[in-house]
Amino acid sequence: MHFSHVLGAGAALAAFGWFFATDFAAPAAASTPVAPPIANGHYVLVVEGNRQALTITAASAKADPWAGVPKGLTSDWSITIHDGRGDVLAEIPLDVSMFATEAAHAGRGVRVEGCVVKDPTIGMLANVPAFAAAASYTFSRSGEAVELPRVLLGTIPGDTVRQLSGGGR
Repeated sequence: MHFSHVLGAGAALAAFGWFFATDFAAPAAASTPVAPPIANGHYVLVVEGNRQALTITAASAKADPWAGVPKGLTSDWSITIHDGRGDVLAEIPLDVSMFATEAAHAGRGVRVEGCVVKDPTIGMLANVPAFAAAASYTFSRSGEAVELPRVLLGTIPGDTVRQLSGGGR
């Protein structure tokens, strides 16, 4: 037997062994996307502060489903709800148009324009979905110029919101 025959037989046996050792079953299914969490009702939050800082001072839990963002509402201001991993559960724009939130009015008093009164102190209600997995509620607004990042205005732990609403931990 020539060396080339032995080499060829060895290669054939190796290929044959590889063929039977390889699992030709259907490839593993791609991981199914995780369904977004479902809100269990909604919260009505009392939001207070100014252009530099916002916080939640009271909360009321409602069993009714969250109605969503009002149609057509866009804003540079928002509240973002994150889970424990930091993933965004929801981002809700905040309508602060009735307040004097411009930089030029920071620290000033109430501004009266005709029959419109604008106060730099923010006090408003915000409806947000009530996620059991909510770990934090973060307020932010866009920077003064397009190239500036978002300005963080405050972060409130999810447990605090649940306690304020009477839901405990």
